[in-house]
Amino acid sequence: MKRFRDLSLEYQAIKVYLLGIIISLIFYYPFNKFYIWIFKPAMFGGDLFFPIPDITGEIINGALFAFYLFLPILVFSLIRRKQWLIWFIGAVVPLIIALVGGRKDFFWAIIFSLAGWLLAQGILLIKKQVKK
Repeated sequence: MKRFRDLSLEYQAIKVYLLGIIISLIFYYPFNKFYIWIFKPAMFGGDLFFPIPDITGEIINGALFAFYLFLPILVFSLIRRKQWLIWFIGAVVPLIIALVGGRKDFFWAIIFSLAGWLLAQGILLIKKQVKK
């Protein structure tokens, strides 16, 4: 298998997007708890016939919040060329979903994205210091 750096930019982007989605789905639970704590959505449970919580909504909310954080970490720490373009292409759909949710959703999406970018910069700085 080719090394990640030897792959074309398109394959690198696809791998980073898929890895971001997988990591976001793994860590959806704590991010969903944060979503509930911040937004305090109405907890009605399922529909009329199934009075259980809708796990799909929980996974989507938590995974989107996690994706806002993990996508910039992965893009800015693994990809060397056209980082901003690759991040923007991967973040455009989740950011549109955040815009539909209102200003508060978009605000937290930007905060998580900036935190992810700062963490990626810290990772790169640590890698640079270790190589010396």
